[in-house]
Amino acid sequence: MCGVAAILGKANLALAAARLSHRGPDAAAVVTVAGVTLAHTRLAIQDPGGRSDQPFRDGPVTIAYNGEIYNSADLRLAVERADPGREWKTTGDTEVLAAALNVLGPDTALPMVNGMFAVAWADERRPGVLHVARDRHGEIPFHLHLAQPVAVASELKAFTAMGRPVTENSVADVPAGCWAAISRKGIAWTRYHKQGCAPAASTLAKASAALKSSLARAVRRRLISDVPVCSLLSGGIDSAAITYELVQHRPGLVAYTARLDPKSRDLRCARETAEQLGIELVEVDIPVPTASDLARVVSVIEMPYKAQVEIGWACLRLADAMRGDGFKVTYSGEGSDELWASYGFAYHALQTTDWHVYRRDLMATQARKNFPRVNKTFMASSVEGRLPFCDPDLVDLALSLPRHAVADGKAHPKAVLQHAYAGLLPDSVVRRPKVAFQDGLGLKTAITQVLHDPGRFYRAEYRRVVRSEP
Repeated sequence: MCGVAAILGKANLALAAARLSHRGPDAAAVVTVAGVTLAHTRLAIQDPGGRSDQPFRDGPVTIAYNGEIYNSADLRLAVERADPGREWKTTGDTEVLAAALNVLGPDTALPMVNGMFAVAWADERRPGVLHVARDRHGEIPFHLHLAQPVAVASELKAFTAMGRPVTENSVADVPAGCWAAISRKGIAWTRYHKQGCAPAASTLAKASAALKSSLARAVRRRLISDVPVCSLLSGGIDSAAITYELVQHRPGLVAYTARLDPKSRDLRCARETAEQLGIELVEVDIPVPTASDLARVVSVIEMPYKAQVEIGWACLRLADAMRGDGFKVTYSGEGSDELWASYGFAYHALQTTDWHVYRRDLMATQARKNFPRVNKTFMASSVEGRLPFCDPDLVDLALSLPRHAVADGKAHPKAVLQHAYAGLLPDSVVRRPKVAFQDGLGLKTAITQVLHDPGRFYRAEYRRVVRSEP
């Protein structure tokens, strides 16, 4: 996981790179090649030595890349078939992505990638063109500044470091599942991934077995790391299921949970899960935030949404504790609730909306909400958050399932997951109804004692700090 900034033309991006140093404290560099300037700050996770530092060049292609590729071995083979006799210089995924873009081209390479990424690259065969791409579900944030010359960055704050004001009309996100060729003439977009949701016949029993196998495979893919990893345990079934699968491969796993109310059900369930799995649980105290604390969260996540800010406060504290203990990678259950439509508001929306299409579209909206919030809050302390529920195979499976194979009435909207882990996790975790993280933690109520109108405060701070409005 890293920080990326890039711009058409030759520019001094040193300040932008410095503004993203929390995303990559291990190395930083800026290069100008083929009429494009690329800046990169590196959090070294795969092949952590200097040979995988970025910007990274493979022939005429130079990339600045942020993320993780979980099937890099498959991509290596594809490159070798197209480029016989190739000799690899590193063991990391950065070289693999650069080689794939060079040898196979983006139209072939990007649909093959199983991973989370945002990448900017220059190609000496196309001087004066900035290429950008984002992973299929938008797990990694990537922002565009549309004023000429067009620029991209992992966080909006890099634009202000370039002296480019962030306004409603000047910035946009690189869409998930898309890549673009950007020149002085304009932006040519290509969609390389369109999420399907074709219905498939199934039963709750069959779907649960398939889900268990798919999540196990998704977690196994995401074990790639040359640095220590840990896990999150919120007390809910999503993070518990991921932790269960992690323990099958990392028996000495350490898990982290948030503690505000020492009598909360969330904390009790997290403790029971850790005890049953035989792992260490680190309980991180989450103080009631001040207005200043919450303003900082807004500046970190660069969005004004109430739920994201409140969850973000706890995530910042958890990330800080993990990094202090030497961890660079953690795992989160984000994406699960969207796949099963287990939010309270979803039950009512589904009365008039197609079951498959609704969940597909709900998942897509997280490219602007949950996924960037996870990324930015944990990367504020240089910790990478991995999301197994975003695995392409798992998403395809989940979105294909009929409603009766997922939910068991209004009380059990994610019965498919509960059945999959019944007997493997504590009954208190498997059977409990969904509770929003900030509610279960007691944080939502505590904040109302600090702010009279939290939503209004977050919007004002967003305009002031992120948009730089008076």
